[in-house]
Amino acid sequence: MDLVDLPDQYEVLNFLAGRTPQFLGGQQAVTREAVNKITSLYHLLEERIPEDLDILRDFLLQSVWCMFAEDLGQVPEHRFTVILDDLIADSRRSSGDDLYRLFEVLNTPGNRPEAGMYARVPYANGGLFERPASVTLNVDELRLLREAADFDWRRVEPSIFGSLLEGALGREKQWALGAHYTHEADIQKVVQPTIVEPWTQRVEAVQTHRQAVQLQDELMDYVVLDPACGSGNFLYVAYRELRRIEQRLREREQQLREAEGRGGQAPIAFFPLQNMRGIEIDRFAVSLARVTLWMGHKLSTLELGLDEATLPLADLSGIRVGDALRVSWPRADAIVGNPPFHGSQNMRREFGDDYVNWLDRRFGIGIKDYCVYWFRLAHDHLADDHRAGLVGTNSISQNRARKVSLNYIAENGGVITDAVSRQKWPGAAVVNVSIVNWVKNPSGTPTEFMLDGSEVEGISTRLGESKLAIEEFEHLTANARRCFQGPIPGGNFYLSRKEAAELLSDPTAPYADVVVPYLNGDDITEDPRQAPTRWVIDFDGRTLEQAMAYPAALNLVRVRVKPERDKNRRETRRKRWWLFAERAVGLRRAVTDLPRYIGLNRIGKRMLFVWCDAQVCPSDLVIVFAFDDDYTMGVLTSNVHRSWALKESSTLRVDPRYTPSSAFETFPWPSPDENAKQEIGDLAAAIIKRRQEITVERGIGLTDLYNEVDDGAWRDVAKLHSDLDAAVAQAYGWPRAVSEDPAAIVARLAERHAAIVAGEMPYDPF
Repeated sequence: MDLVDLPDQYEVLNFLAGRTPQFLGGQQAVTREAVNKITSLYHLLEERIPEDLDILRDFLLQSVWCMFAEDLGQVPEHRFTVILDDLIADSRRSSGDDLYRLFEVLNTPGNRPEAGMYARVPYANGGLFERPASVTLNVDELRLLREAADFDWRRVEPSIFGSLLEGALGREKQWALGAHYTHEADIQKVVQPTIVEPWTQRVEAVQTHRQAVQLQDELMDYVVLDPACGSGNFLYVAYRELRRIEQRLREREQQLREAEGRGGQAPIAFFPLQNMRGIEIDRFAVSLARVTLWMGHKLSTLELGLDEATLPLADLSGIRVGDALRVSWPRADAIVGNPPFHGSQNMRREFGDDYVNWLDRRFGIGIKDYCVYWFRLAHDHLADDHRAGLVGTNSISQNRARKVSLNYIAENGGVITDAVSRQKWPGAAVVNVSIVNWVKNPSGTPTEFMLDGSEVEGISTRLGESKLAIEEFEHLTANARRCFQGPIPGGNFYLSRKEAAELLSDPTAPYADVVVPYLNGDDITEDPRQAPTRWVIDFDGRTLEQAMAYPAALNLVRVRVKPERDKNRRETRRKRWWLFAERAVGLRRAVTDLPRYIGLNRIGKRMLFVWCDAQVCPSDLVIVFAFDDDYTMGVLTSNVHRSWALKESSTLRVDPRYTPSSAFETFPWPSPDENAKQEIGDLAAAIIKRRQEITVERGIGLTDLYNEVDDGAWRDVAKLHSDLDAAVAQAYGWPRAVSEDPAAIVARLAERHAAIVAGEMPYDPF
């Protein structure tokens, strides 16, 4: 087995958790091959008959169920495959007639045909064949469907059948819906702690026959909801696990019956498939989810050796089409799922202004990552002692999104019991996710918590180990108006060096007023001098009349920027087309009288602080600190500040993203004497001087330099940093060893922050 296949075959390793290993490798291969055949057929038909896509999708799903059902004996004598063979052998016959008639018989109750092509074909019902699909296949399409029928559909694994959704909908539509295929290993990170483990504990804890019977009654009423169910993968896995729990509970009931000397055998009731509920915005995905569960129903009866009827198909109208943020949710004892992935910055582009404005009015929390709204609704919908487990973008544990999602849950009685703080999501979605399982207003205090696979004492809304559910740090007033994100041009204001030189050499106007060097994050990390590589036209706050004093620059902006600005939704940006979209007025005011300021790459694995000349315009990928002294540079560059900033910043995909409001404005600075300040400043200046000597001499950037330092090169640079870290720690009154321990640093800074907020120590760091 290749490592890449492990997520879909994790059950082979069940023995590590004390469960029976299951070898599903063959099933996975069969499923993927079968899916490829079906989706290939769909795309052929889509090209040939594009006007009937709904009929084509119905045809696919009706065919898929027939192939599965005939291999498991629900449709006798492989009737579907026999019809395909007859159609291929006789070109005068039509699948639009023969298969349509089969689907029609499957939809018709009452007496069954005793002879002929449709003899003993059962009544399926369930809504699957409510609209029998009539599609006339050509011979190549018939052969492709016949190849699909050749697979052993008994070995098809419904938990990864969602691949069909990806293949049939296509990547573009799937992205618009925010739908992403989920490996079963990740589904289990929700289903196990939210459903399986609580039920297993209850089953094993029953002591009397009466308790076992009561628990069986509760299980029969237990409802699971996935409010973004897609192709039904979460619901299928949850259903399969509940059937296994049902079997174990039946065994416990029998054991207790015998132990108490009770005769006979209890009547057998089966967990209702109808108890699996879902909401999904795409009609085809809803149909697919129902087929997935019907397949799961039959497979469960075979796995557990149950004499349970699976025909007619169960009514799964509880899995329905709808926008889960607009429609009411059914009662549920557990809510699970993987809500759509869309960042707040993409919302208007994907959904339009009307929908986004409605979200803002409906929830009153501003525009957040799409999944945030699911977390809030899920918690609101739970009754006390009930549980939820959702996959979300990892923004839910970060800054503003955390405050309106996980903090909201904790503030309203939710206790996070099991979580994955962050992991890269498999498949095409380039995103990091968090997986969060919680219980609402538990009747007993939870004592077991699992974070990233390890037992911990508690889990905070930051998805870190903590006995405090909510860990938020107030902004420190003295830190305000010192740290800013660079301005956002919002158009092509950029100039090459050649263009800038031509304007600056023009004697007709003082173009140096508005043509300035432009620093971006890559300049900080990659340029040997950490200097701007581009220029920009920046009229700052000038009126149009004032901008006319620089005609050549204004004309470039008129040609390059105005056409796009004319289409902008925001009136101010349309009317003030010659100005940056976001001017960062506070930043400009803060650095006005400074000869230099500190710049930082806003996104990146390394936080690299550099000196910037006052005339340099920072991009929005640069964080600006309005200071010009070496001491401040030293504290910011130290491991003390870096440890706090990493804890308090958000992330973009896998890289930290420095957030001024949470990383800087909450940071409790030290109160050193002048000698300590001088030492820190001297060390910072020495670091800047030495590293620039190396980067200029070797023609490399700071990223490459520090990679080499990590490898053991440039020991003098490493020692300077170590001495700086120790000096900053000493300024706080800490021993040198603390400067090397990020967890200890954050804990001590948190204590200092609390003392400052409580007024227990003076705080005037600048």
